[in-house]
Amino acid sequence: MCGRISQYRLPMHYAQRLHLRNPFVLVDAADRRPGYNLSPGTHPLAIYPDETIRAVHWGYCPAWAIQKKLPQTINARVETASTSAYFRALWRKARILIPADGWFEWKTELADEPAPGVRASAKPPKQPYFIHRADDEPMFLAALTSIQTEDDALVPGAGFVIVTATADEGLVDVHDRRPLVFAPHAARRWLDPALPPAELDALGKDGGVAASEFVWHRVSGDVNRAVNDEPRLIEPLAPLESGE
Repeated sequence: MCGRISQYRLPMHYAQRLHLRNPFVLVDAADRRPGYNLSPGTHPLAIYPDETIRAVHWGYCPAWAIQKKLPQTINARVETASTSAYFRALWRKARILIPADGWFEWKTELADEPAPGVRASAKPPKQPYFIHRADDEPMFLAALTSIQTEDDALVPGAGFVIVTATADEGLVDVHDRRPLVFAPHAARRWLDPALPPAELDALGKDGGVAASEFVWHRVSGDVNRAVNDEPRLIEPLAPLESGE
């Protein structure tokens, strides 16, 4: 899954890396600060097909689901999004990108032997990892949104979800899902509202960045608290080692 991202560069940096022709940032730079530990409920930057860049609520629940008291969602599975009652309308006509500099995952690791007389913890600890592109370029996460206009943002449950795919073998063994990450060319195709359904399905299946393009490292457990948001949260605890 994808439940925490970093997005700390300037909006125009993402626009330039995506090779947008006429980007328009609908965010007041004076009110914006780098985000190193963005969680659901926050408002990350999103890139729309019209090349606008906006701050959008992370999390979505359609009206019918609210009436049934179903929970808000933060992710959509690429394998089922086109047919899911939650996402099929968004899949067809409301695809956006969430630019990111990395994302976090948590891996259960063996704890050190407790000191004599100290009781062992009942649950093994989960070590957070920061995952990013090996070339340190930004990544573009496939996403779906119910927000197209300012009025849409006022609707209860409105927001976006990040699309996830099956985690490739070779990626840090932390979870069976990961965000669907695109390089710029594929990302622009994802934004194309005229993309035929068959090509869209193929893009979702085979168009993502391969596991070999990513690296990862252990980071401080302080990232566990969503209120913490500072550069040190993505810094490695130890030098990166092959196979980590």
